[in-house]
Amino acid sequence: MSIRDILKQREEARDNASKGDTDFPDGVTRYVKVGSYGEINKDGRTLVLLASPDDWYVYFIHEDKTYNGKGYDHNFRKHTCLHSPKDVDIDAVLTYFKPGKAECISCKAGAKRKMFFMIPVYDLEYKTFRVIDIAEFHANNIISDYDKAEKMGRKFNPAYTLVGEAVHFKQVDKSYSLESGEATDEQLAEAKAFIGFDFKFAELANFREVDDIVTLLNDAAGGVDKSVLGSVQQKANAKAGDEEAWTPKDEDFNF
Repeated sequence: MSIRDILKQREEARDNASKGDTDFPDGVTRYVKVGSYGEINKDGRTLVLLASPDDWYVYFIHEDKTYNGKGYDHNFRKHTCLHSPKDVDIDAVLTYFKPGKAECISCKAGAKRKMFFMIPVYDLEYKTFRVIDIAEFHANNIISDYDKAEKMGRKFNPAYTLVGEAVHFKQVDKSYSLESGEATDEQLAEAKAFIGFDFKFAELANFREVDDIVTLLNDAAGGVDKSVLGSVQQKANAKAGDEEAWTPKDEDFNF
């Protein structure tokens, strides 16, 4: 087996991990696909909400893309920022707003950084939980619709919540919306069994190892300061080539 085969297998393993398990039919992943050619398109998809916005997983990704009229040109491959929460903790999120140069080599290299949200939902068709993974702008629009719906419902029932209720997500213009959906009492009962479930968001976020990220950044077409990558790459090479030549310590990755 060549090093290229090994690297290809590692890449495939990371991609599979980011999709969750493989119990879904071909073409279906733990992520609910969004966009014109996805599951949440202009016609939309009805799902059951499993958590309120304060209990959605918030994390950060590095991405740098430019629309060229037909598609997007990417300076480097999109990847999760290592300076991201590992758990759902709305109070702790504030400490991650600024780039973490001491924790993340992509932050140190100045790679563009964006906030993302994972919304846990129950899929009525596949009878299990899935996540909608969207950027801050889209999440803000969905939260606005969420708040309006709950405010309306609480006029009649002060304890009303959309959590555990069917909602219809759909693409509107260049973003997404949320409105009331339909599901049977039996379907809602099955969905509510997942409320409070450990969704293992950090595993779905696919945090990469430092040497993997260094390779991505070294291959970048632009948008990063590659001068900060040298010492880290040398240590990674030493580790791969001669285990006795360099024994890594925690402080070796304090950038």
